Amino acid sequence: MSSSLRDQIITTAKAWVKAHNDRDAQAIKSLASSDFAAHFHPSSLPPQGDKDAEGYAAFQAQAFPLFATYHAELVDIVVDEAQLKAVVYLNSNGTAAVPGVTEPYKNQYVHKLTLTEDAKLVRVFDSFVDSAGMLGFMGKVFAATGGPPGGGN
Repeated sequence: MSSSLRDQIITTAKAWVKAHNDRDAQAIKSLASSDFAAHFHPSSLPPQGDKDAEGYAAFQAQAFPLFATYHAELVDIVVDEAQLKAVVYLNSNGTAAVPGVTEPYKNQYVHKLTLTEDAKLVRVFDSFVDSAGMLGFMGKVFAATGGPPGGGN
């Protein structure tokens, strides 16, 4: 396998993380292939359903305003050139943009990205999140706001 392919996989994975850190739904969408599919894990999280590029960007755009600050630190990337995959390990932190929610957000993610043949776009996004951290923080946010944005879909 070519090291340039490996480099491209890493570049795309880093761009994916940056788009989320920048809270830029259009940048996220621009990194998604036309046959993009997002899947959310574990099953203990409220069901989000699989999402295409448009649906995933809209989902993120609804969530971004809930955070005053947000940053996911890239801890590690594992690359599989043969399968065009990157597994990205992240530690995140942030603060709520919701009055009355003072507890900081801290979480860990594992994101598996399956890329297109040129490794420039994400075809499949599997997001694995620490459900206890997510549910605890979002429960406080939703209690303060009266529920999830857009009904949670």
